[in-house]
Amino acid sequence: MKIVFLGSPDLGLPCLWALHEAPDMDIARVLTLPDARRSRRGAAVPTAVGREALALGLPLLRWGRGERAAMEEAVRAERPDAVVVIAFARLLKLSFLEIPRLGCLNLHASLLPWGRGASPIQQAVLEGLAETGWSAMRMDEGLDTGAVLARAPLALDPRWNSGRLYEALRESAPDFLLETLRAWDRGKLAAEAQDESRATHTRKIPRQAGALDWSQPAAELDRRVLAYTPAPGCWCRRDGRRLRVLEAEPATGTGQPGLVLESPPDRLRVACGQDALDLLCLQAEGTRPLAAADYLRGRPIAPGSILERG
Repeated sequence: MKIVFLGSPDLGLPCLWALHEAPDMDIARVLTLPDARRSRRGAAVPTAVGREALALGLPLLRWGRGERAAMEEAVRAERPDAVVVIAFARLLKLSFLEIPRLGCLNLHASLLPWGRGASPIQQAVLEGLAETGWSAMRMDEGLDTGAVLARAPLALDPRWNSGRLYEALRESAPDFLLETLRAWDRGKLAAEAQDESRATHTRKIPRQAGALDWSQPAAELDRRVLAYTPAPGCWCRRDGRRLRVLEAEPATGTGQPGLVLESPPDRLRVACGQDALDLLCLQAEGTRPLAAADYLRGRPIAPGSILERG
């Protein structure tokens, strides 16, 4: 099969590698977003997919603003059997979607129609779902509204944070993609329209979402830390300075929200609106992450102190 691959973050890298190595797949071209100016010296930094495509010697195009027609023409010239899209962050017009012989296949990290949009991984953790996974969708012009060709469920460990779920999805994606492409090419898959009455939507997570408010229940704050680790991250404030919370778990305890309670030496227990939250891994501004015991050894916090909300 002749494939054009669209993607940007490293979520799609295992699939790019698998397509590159599969003897029955031919990546004709890779499309990614433009390089971003992210280094301290202002140098342009390629996307993860762009960097890897160059390393593999694959033809690469960067899709900048106002270049839709040029991108369509480049893909049309390849006459691909399918276009594979993973976390590309651009809506495709019908004129593009109709180019491949089979169509455009999007791998989306949720079991659609649940979790359309930008942050299904974090939302699955935030809601404490028992199961999520991949959906292989034949794209239409909507946002994750296309008919589903196949799904690959994945059980969640209740203590996984979003980073761990992200890695589990990365690991499971390549086999699912190759199986789906081969079955699709053989006409073995029937596209199933999504049930709009069951659709849910996720949005890009604002940075401020990680600010911890101790007046909330400990169970809710625990889910927030899991969902927003590693990004955008969760934090409170100590003496006005940001203190990141990278790992926590609910605990028993009562007191004024934000009050530091007596606790074992390997954790920092903070009273919440309901119950308490044990902080297990912390990171002060400008320092590396530390287990709570190591952090407290260098920066003690006495019971009765107050940690401010984020």
